[in-house]
Amino acid sequence: MRIRKLLFVSLSFAFLFSCDGKQDKTGDEASVAVEQQAGIHRMNEYNLTDSVPVGSHVYVYTIHREADDSLKMVIDENGDKFVDNYYELSVTKDGQEFFSKRFTKAAFAAQLDDSFRQNGILDGFRFISDKEGKLLFGVCVSFPESDMSSPFVLTIGPDGSFIIEPDTTPDIEETDSASV
Repeated sequence: MRIRKLLFVSLSFAFLFSCDGKQDKTGDEASVAVEQQAGIHRMNEYNLTDSVPVGSHVYVYTIHREADDSLKMVIDENGDKFVDNYYELSVTKDGQEFFSKRFTKAAFAAQLDDSFRQNGILDGFRFISDKEGKLLFGVCVSFPESDMSSPFVLTIGPDGSFIIEPDTTPDIEETDSASV
């Protein structure tokens, strides 16, 4: 299980640092860096826009991350302080607004154990694939600066509804989907 979580985090970072040459992709690819001021760590702001054709439709999604001082700060076992993040996901379908939501760790709290609720931050959000007309995004709550994480899949249905489920994908499938 720990290897699977490490693989997910590694693939998430690889995804964030990869450049696939698409013309419609914008964003600060190196934004995974963490700023530290006055002993408080915060992840840099991040923006990514990309598109995906699904059947006869074109979806354009934007992922925005920002450290949010209004969220509860996480303090690790060494006393280091980390500002938690929120992610905003906006999706258009054929140029029309389709989905828009702001996510914090609270959206995943019911599926996190006490340790991740108290000591984790929302630190990963990426597009995985489309499947049967649905858009799948990988989301991760992790202990700051560690390989301990709790991965989730956010599925957006063709009607704009969404569900959040723990990521139970076997390691081999995660590798295949991340390399596409």
